[in-house]
Amino acid sequence: MTTYTAYKPGITVAICTYNRSRYLADTLHYLAMQTTVQGDYEILVVNNNSTDATDEVLRQWPDVRAVREDSQGLSYARNRALREARFTHTLFIDDDVILPSDFLWAWQAFLTDHPDVCLAGAPIYVHFDDGKPSWFPMILAQMLGRHKARPEGYQYPAGSYPHGGNMLLNTQIALKAGGFNTGIGRTGAVLSAGEEKDFFLRLQRGGTQIMHNPNAVLGHRVGNERLTHEYVYRQARGIGHGDALVTHGMAAVWKWHLKQGLKWAVSLVVSAGYLAGLRAGCALTVLRFRIEVLRGFLQARQSSS
Repeated sequence: MTTYTAYKPGITVAICTYNRSRYLADTLHYLAMQTTVQGDYEILVVNNNSTDATDEVLRQWPDVRAVREDSQGLSYARNRALREARFTHTLFIDDDVILPSDFLWAWQAFLTDHPDVCLAGAPIYVHFDDGKPSWFPMILAQMLGRHKARPEGYQYPAGSYPHGGNMLLNTQIALKAGGFNTGIGRTGAVLSAGEEKDFFLRLQRGGTQIMHNPNAVLGHRVGNERLTHEYVYRQARGIGHGDALVTHGMAAVWKWHLKQGLKWAVSLVVSAGYLAGLRAGCALTVLRFRIEVLRGFLQARQSSS
């Protein structure tokens, strides 16, 4: 049974990590360089069974609170962060990000203006550490975490939601909603998805409004290990697999296929543009990506039937 703490007003900055010690060290450095802040906060790292130098990195930051989550999977790690949080709001960021010095200040200012906010997202740009391969089309940058800025005061309509790499949650409300579905999402090196979509849609159906903070921008670092055809197509299958797990009922399945049809139409137009610009590699990547999403969806549906 979940018990709820008497949370202090402020923000728990939560980082869930798995074998990303080099990136984690840089992210903690960015957090240490934050400008003077308006309110209280803490930094919490959930180590999800890392076997690299993560523990060694954490020992270098005594002001960072670290816990270990033995159940493997991002949803388990995020739920552990929610249970461990000491503040009214939990801010999830990834372990491989670039933060401007006023990043945390921007979230605290947002929380000052909107103290009753339950859910909020913010922009993410993609930073290619080693340069972008010529075959990678930017139309697929969303799979790498890109989330475009919305206007001040923007609220996400039903069925639309932010990216999990830069999201603020009311800690107690998130726990009462059951947290993240541990049967969905990334587990170690398995690139499934859908846990964020499931979480946001559950709360939206319950009447919770999701807000947008255009001022708290961060960069998501992408290295060469994520810029291979094999990785991109594995992640595409993971997206389809996750969609299948959160799509229930024939009406929802048909709606999913309709949306995919629209995405196929856009992909065909974009691919034609790439071909006209003599960028066949980008064109083929876009089309193969759509094929792999469908493949992951159908495989998950077949295995569950």
